Amino acid sequence: MRNPVSALLACVLLAGCAAAGAPATDDPAVKLQQARQLFSAEGRPAEAERLILEAMTTYRQSGDQPGLALAHREYAYFLSAPGTEAIIANPASPQPAASPERLRRALAEMQEASRIFAQLNVFDRLSNTALGEARIEHDLGDTPAACASLSRSLAASDRQTALNPDRKPNLPPGMNSFADLIGHFRKEYGCPP
Repeated sequence: MRNPVSALLACVLLAGCAAAGAPATDDPAVKLQQARQLFSAEGRPAEAERLILEAMTTYRQSGDQPGLALAHREYAYFLSAPGTEAIIANPASPQPAASPERLRRALAEMQEASRIFAQLNVFDRLSNTALGEARIEHDLGDTPAACASLSRSLAASDRQTALNPDRKPNLPPGMNSFADLIGHFRKEYGCPP
């Protein structure tokens, strides 16, 4: 007869190795992908946060600066997502907007990602993170900061285009250029012309 305590312990240890339903991995990029799925589609933010922080630690320990910037960006997305606090506290609760405290933490994470991408001259990612900063600053009610971040996003996109003219940014339908996209947000956020 098998020992039920050993079987239970094995199950607990295996469950601690990965979020339930997500295969265990040491690859931090895969952890970030799994985390995005967990918090954006499956409503499981506690597991997602753990995976993001594990990925961040792995990137930091290995000195992988581009990966670390991606982890900071993903953590910013996580922190600014509506309802993550409420889901952790009470999974059946409605999803309110992220609190100002979480938005400030998200902004700090996004700014760190931007700092790293700027240092590495990764302008396409920098345009993305600066745009993310603008969204969070807008959500915090800081219009001047949001407008400045939109300008930085466009400047980074212009540098990317100058370096790689054949590489086009992914744009939402109806937008013909990144400048059009930034113009849309400038108008939405109430930026001066």
